[in-house]
Amino acid sequence: MQICSVNIGKAGWIECEGKRVLSAITKIPTKDQVFLSALGLQGDEQANKIRHGGLDKAVCAYPEEYYDDWEQELCMELPFGSFGENLTVQGMRESEVHIGDIFMWGEALLEVTQPRPPCHKLAKKFGKPQLPLLFQNLGRTGFLMRVLQEGWVSMESQFVCSKTHPSQISIARVNDVMYKDIRNKELLTAILQVEALSPSVRTTFKLRLAGHYEDSTNRLQGM
Repeated sequence: MQICSVNIGKAGWIECEGKRVLSAITKIPTKDQVFLSALGLQGDEQANKIRHGGLDKAVCAYPEEYYDDWEQELCMELPFGSFGENLTVQGMRESEVHIGDIFMWGEALLEVTQPRPPCHKLAKKFGKPQLPLLFQNLGRTGFLMRVLQEGWVSMESQFVCSKTHPSQISIARVNDVMYKDIRNKELLTAILQVEALSPSVRTTFKLRLAGHYEDSTNRLQGM
C-alpha cells in the first residue's frame, strides 16, 4: 500500500444547471509537508461541516485503481483529488481495508471509521445525476478515517498499517449492508461491535436493527 497523492482544497462555487453550489469536492495535490490535526489536513476545507469532516471523518481516502475506469466513464482526464479525497491511495481498495484498521503516516496515526458516502456534489461537479448511485452500486466509495495522533505528514512520509482490526470487517462488507443487504441483522450486529465505527453509521445501523429501515435509509441519504 502507498499514498499516490495528498490533496487539499478550499470551498468554492461550482456551476450546475445554472445554479451555483458551494463545495470543496475538488482537491489539489500537494507535495508540501502538511500538519494533520484531529480535524484534518491544514489548509483543507469542507463546505458542509455537518455532513463532512469532523473528528470521525477527518481524512478521506480513495483508491487510485479506479481512476482509469472513471476517466473512461466520464470521458475526461482526472487528476488525483477529483473525487474530494485527501489521500489517493494504492493497494487499499474497500475489500482490503477494515473498520478499526490503524495506519501510521509520518508523525500521525489514523483509524478507519466508515465508508465514504457518495455525495450529491459528485453529480453536480460532473453533471451526471446518477454518478453517486454508480459509486454506491459498484462499491467504489473510498473510506474515512479519524486522527488518533496529530503530526506532520507528506506524500513522502512513511505510510504503513500498524494494526489490522481483529474483526476483519472490511469497508466492502459495510457497504454491502449499508446499501444492498440492509436486513442482514447478523452482519449489522457484528459491525456494531467494532468500537471504531463512526457514530453516524452506528446510529443508522441501530435503527435498522430496531426495524426502522425507512428512517435509517433517509438518514443515510443525508449523511
